[in-house]
Amino acid sequence: MELVKLARKRSAAGFVNAVLRKVDRSAVAWPDRATELSIPAWILERWTGHYGAEVAEGIAETALYEPEDAVNLATGRHQDPGSQSIVPLLEIEPGMTVLDVCAAPGNKTAQIIAAGGTVVAGDRALARLAEVPVGAMRLVLDASSPLPFGVTFDRILVDAPCSGTGTLSRNPEIKWRIQPGDIGRFPPIQRSILKNALSLLKPQGLLVYSTCSLEREENEDVAAGFPVIKTHLRLPGRDPGDGFFAAVIAGP
Repeated sequence: MELVKLARKRSAAGFVNAVLRKVDRSAVAWPDRATELSIPAWILERWTGHYGAEVAEGIAETALYEPEDAVNLATGRHQDPGSQSIVPLLEIEPGMTVLDVCAAPGNKTAQIIAAGGTVVAGDRALARLAEVPVGAMRLVLDASSPLPFGVTFDRILVDAPCSGTGTLSRNPEIKWRIQPGDIGRFPPIQRSILKNALSLLKPQGLLVYSTCSLEREENEDVAAGFPVIKTHLRLPGRDPGDGFFAAVIAGP
């Protein structure tokens, strides 16, 4: 009713009130499951093919609800549980050198610092580094190009740019903005970043490649061909928080 008033349509108030009183009296006959779950059909079909119908529908249903706020107790930062699950895969020990090539907004960088890592944090624009903790050495760099380091690192985090389809409850506009052809846009960039970063990993070191995407083209397919030790997958509706993929890759 307040929306009617804001639209300056007070003459329609009686009609709107009558509709609202009746709207929950019978079940809605949705034309299809995708419409019921407010998700583009092509996305639901992709997820069904990847994860099965039950999991795919759970992901879509979870995206209908605003996510609960979460705080990382180690850093004091607001950080989604899915995001918090990535840095522990690096198995950081105090004093290790860590390169974080796509660091903004810095939540994972803060986790690395809390674990005792000595961090070099990079991102492609100075403004993007504003929220990265000052406890890291911060550099403007484009990780899709050869990286400007003459040293190697014990651990490397590649939290790559991606489609973000694991974060629909937090960013619902993504599911309406993204188109099928967009899925192929990120993998070439992701592979380039991963290749450049891996060249700086010490022998017996660990690199974690991660995304907040649910699309295999951006995840398993990008990591294919690299020395992957294990993978990590969190799916909304099945696991708390946003969806995340990670591949743990061994050094040479």
